[in-house]
Amino acid sequence: MRSIAFLAALSFAVPALAAEEAAFFGAPLTVAEATPLSEALAKPEAFAGQVVVVEAVVTKSCKKKGCWLVLKDGDSEVRVTFKDYGFFVPKGLSDRRARVQGVLSRKTLSVKEARHFLKDEGASKEEIKKVTAPVESVSFVASGVALLPKS
Repeated sequence: MRSIAFLAALSFAVPALAAEEAAFFGAPLTVAEATPLSEALAKPEAFAGQVVVVEAVVTKSCKKKGCWLVLKDGDSEVRVTFKDYGFFVPKGLSDRRARVQGVLSRKTLSVKEARHFLKDEGASKEEIKKVTAPVESVSFVASGVALLPKS
């Protein structure tokens, strides 16, 4: 069994992609029908523990490694991390529609974790310091991501 340090040392090169190209990361999507992200986030407990596919626009992604992204549908927004840290998406990705398969759950982010995410998205030191208490959120752990081509 490989250690976490070994896995962290691996270079996961994510190729650049053209806007008109579709791109796939992680495991293939096996759920055929997508649930609107706004619907899933309106009642996350109805989807808890179930594998679901949501479709929405990527508004942010990790600028450091591409190890997470944020999806938005109307006023609904969720941070997506990747199962077992097993794959990454292009760094600084935004304004692409994505279909994401995984599991929704309620989560409490520690101050350290919330600050880490803000740092990775390029927030200012002042903004990061404003996080002084745990943050309640809904998380989405994805097993696969399909970036759809821009029209």
